[in-house]
Amino acid sequence: MNFYYVTTDEGKRKKFAVGGLKEVYRYERTICPTCKGQCVTPDYYQLFNYKTWNLKMYMSRDHYADFMSTEYLQLIISEKAKKVLTENFGDAVDFGDIEMVSHRDLSAEKLKEIRDAQGYAYAKKIPNDPPQFYRLFLKRDAAIDFEKSGYKLVVDCPTCGYKFYEQPIFEYSVELGKITYTPTVYIIESTWKGCDIFRAEGEGLAIFCTDKFKEAYDQHKLTGLIFSSDYLKVETV
Repeated sequence: MNFYYVTTDEGKRKKFAVGGLKEVYRYERTICPTCKGQCVTPDYYQLFNYKTWNLKMYMSRDHYADFMSTEYLQLIISEKAKKVLTENFGDAVDFGDIEMVSHRDLSAEKLKEIRDAQGYAYAKKIPNDPPQFYRLFLKRDAAIDFEKSGYKLVVDCPTCGYKFYEQPIFEYSVELGKITYTPTVYIIESTWKGCDIFRAEGEGLAIFCTDKFKEAYDQHKLTGLIFSSDYLKVETV
């Protein structure tokens, strides 16, 4: 069984759209007294996975892929991708609705906020008729051999349960113009429960998949993903 590390494709000749939130969700941050500074209430990465969140999203431009990222690095998918995933990988995936927002739906204050943060050209490219997209929810379906993968546990809080691993990252040489070191993550194959696209315990937002998913992606000519070994290699133990 081959596993792949999956990232979103930004688009080579023309950049793909990115989803942005129309409204910022406000919540109180609770600081854990033991690990200090770690938020024990949901952050945006967790909140994005709440199916009950009435998510309102605009798109940064009108060039769309079947898999795209958001400002918060979460995956959103097209109608076509949702159909393929439902028919072929229904046990591994779930979906959340998104209220798609057009340029004309954004207030003058919100447009100014976007212009201040991203620039005038970015705000001007927000489309008026975006297609429907959906949130993609994935299971955590395998464990990582942290020691073999070179992960270092730097926070293990007994009070709130928060754990944080320092992970090896790729190294790029400006002088040589290429990546000089690519870390390897080792998935414990015996812990894999059979999902063909999944997240791994302890790996944050990283997404992994099997040959079966990659073959279906290619067969149905889906767009927006890179099955990369440049930044992270995947092996099993």
